[in-house]
Amino acid sequence: MRKVTKIALAGASAAALTLASAYSASAHISIRPVVDASGSSVSALTAGQAGTLNFRVGHGCTEAETTIVDPNTGKSLEGTKWGTHVFSVTIPVLAQGTGTTVPKAQYVPGWKTSLTKDSATGAYTVTWTAISSDFDISDGPEVSDPAIAANLYADFGVAIKWSAAAGGQTVFFPSKQTCVVTVPGLVHSKTVKTKVKGRTIAKKVTVTDPGTQHLIYNDWSVTDGSGADTVPDAIEHNTAPSVVVKP
Repeated sequence: MRKVTKIALAGASAAALTLASAYSASAHISIRPVVDASGSSVSALTAGQAGTLNFRVGHGCTEAETTIVDPNTGKSLEGTKWGTHVFSVTIPVLAQGTGTTVPKAQYVPGWKTSLTKDSATGAYTVTWTAISSDFDISDGPEVSDPAIAANLYADFGVAIKWSAAAGGQTVFFPSKQTCVVTVPGLVHSKTVKTKVKGRTIAKKVTVTDPGTQHLIYNDWSVTDGSGADTVPDAIEHNTAPSVVVKP
């Protein structure tokens, strides 16, 4: 059985990323080359040229853990959908020009951006993190008819420059999507005693216990073309988004 680590919430404003535990999820990441001033996307996919790639998050994450339940209903949260709180993408050396072009991340209102470099591979990782859950990318828009299936998407742009060696190659951009699952606290009655003019008065009040949160990840990092998830952990591993670079 998968071991679960839960973090108690002090309230709705509890920091989401102080959490542990990983669970599988379901999502989709694709790449959309951005057009240049002439209306062409050719430069964004041509060796030796500079361009911008939009990494599109297609929808949120789906809880796949059957043991997580709502304490108020007793129902499993399996299948519930959650918004994206963090998105990251790795930019390989082939997309760094002669090796000196640092990728430039798109500014996304309501999101913090960070950039790290792997000293072993030379690859950069750009990470966008929502500054609060209010800015999470919800799984879909509000709909008037629950029978309507609708998703939201968001684009995260990165300006890059292809190296000459990238021509003719399929270049992968390993990405990761992180969502925060909130398990509500139990709502119940509690007897509270107070003293009024020397008399003890007991009355029942409704209280809500602290809830818990955990993270679910969808790791798009398989680059061998198989698309198979061969990693023995609780995270779902899928084929990384890629583009074929023109010579």
